[in-house]
Amino acid sequence: MSPPRNRLSPATKRREIWDAIILGSGFAGGLLGWILAKQGWRVMIVDPGRHPRFAVGESSTPTADFLLSHLADRWGLPELAPLATWGSWKASYPGLVCGKKRGFSYYRHFPNRPFADTPAHDHSLLVAASSDDSTSDTHWLRSSVDAFIATRSVDAGVVLCEESRLTQARFDSSDRTWDAIVASPAGRLPLKTRWLIDASGGAAASAAWTDNPVDQAWMRTRTRATFAHFQGVRPFAPLVCPRASFAGDDAAQHHLLDDGWVWMLRLDNGTTSVGIVRGSAPTCRRSIDAAPQSADAGRWWDELNAYPSLAESLANARRITPADSPIVTGRISRCRSRAAGPGWAMLPAAFAIVDPLHSTGIAHSLSGVARLAEILLGEGRRIPTSLARYSRELRTEVRWIDTLVAGCYRALPSFDRFTAFSAFYFLSTIGFERAMKRDPLHWPDGLLGCQDAGVVSAAEQAWKLVGDDSIDDRRYVESVRRLVAPWNSLGWLDPLHGNRYRHTAAPKTAISPAPVP
Repeated sequence: MSPPRNRLSPATKRREIWDAIILGSGFAGGLLGWILAKQGWRVMIVDPGRHPRFAVGESSTPTADFLLSHLADRWGLPELAPLATWGSWKASYPGLVCGKKRGFSYYRHFPNRPFADTPAHDHSLLVAASSDDSTSDTHWLRSSVDAFIATRSVDAGVVLCEESRLTQARFDSSDRTWDAIVASPAGRLPLKTRWLIDASGGAAASAAWTDNPVDQAWMRTRTRATFAHFQGVRPFAPLVCPRASFAGDDAAQHHLLDDGWVWMLRLDNGTTSVGIVRGSAPTCRRSIDAAPQSADAGRWWDELNAYPSLAESLANARRITPADSPIVTGRISRCRSRAAGPGWAMLPAAFAIVDPLHSTGIAHSLSGVARLAEILLGEGRRIPTSLARYSRELRTEVRWIDTLVAGCYRALPSFDRFTAFSAFYFLSTIGFERAMKRDPLHWPDGLLGCQDAGVVSAAEQAWKLVGDDSIDDRRYVESVRRLVAPWNSLGWLDPLHGNRYRHTAAPKTAISPAPVP
């Protein structure tokens, strides 16, 4: 589905003062534009691409579901609400492609050996995130979802300028507006806007105009990826595991290797998103700041043949998107110096990204939409203070996500250490989702518990120990068990669970299908 375009012409549009120009029409930029337009703002979204287009960042979580439900209710967007659960999504929008995500599954593979588990599940981990299919999380086919939200934003009054770029912007502090030039198919358009909102992801399209340099040397996570969409990927774990209450294929599936992992996300139309992430495991600690050569794509995919069970899953797979070759990234993790300033703000994915390991991207982006909507539509005199707080919060959140992710990479190749350190992510997430259930915008301990000094300190101690080879795996697991004890209502790392955890998130209520227009 391709959204309708509101075409600009220099004669009719240059005299208008826009309330906001949003750079980027992915789901976050489109959703913020939709909200602002519904509240009467004059909004333009500028994007160099055109819908539908390939994108990743596809795995939702209960945190994202809570935020979608909240945004739909808070801003009167009934068409958005069904995206919060798999059951309501399928009932309301059967043609909008998604996949069922009942939780997280992890499988430890070894070179030249088919995957084999033990009776105690020493080589696998399943963590449920919903109690049944109807309230399940989802995988998003981003080309479909982004176009769907862009269409809704246009319906609300947003002017969507595709195949267009911001080529100049200057903030006038005297009247607190931006003088901007957008290069579009209609020509060079001089425009004025009160707000410049960056939703451009890694492009950070506002950075050149806001004196906002890169600040990422501090980041612990340094990974890169190769990924594409395939048809014909064979099932890996199609049967329901009674102890976890879901099948490993109905999950964000992680195949752990010595120095990274492979994701598999299965969509309802037979497409599977497959990606290989490599980098900062102890066996692969080289700097990856330089972008890899394109030849790496073929090399990385060929390396999967060393893992027989993965090779079997992909034996008959056919790449469908991108058509020419897989996407090969440089370093994934990145961060800017600030997330907001006079007349501008960045959504989280434009400010920083860490890594796909814990599926934090969609939820973090939605949290930014929720906060920026409240700030921009709130009391004007409070906006500068609120934006400064928002910028500080994003940096704290990114530092915490970086620690949660980097510790798991540092744990490899030990699956026991990986499982132990992942406790900090899952237990922090459970606590955060319980807080969101009480009040979606009141987070006493910050996003994912990032402002809980106790859990952050415990994770730092576990981080220091995880790379210490003088400590064997059993002692490390015991150390983490003691460190997480104050928050461990789940019984994480208790051998009685056998690495199988039933529904761990706060209870979710199924969303009624959207009314058919």
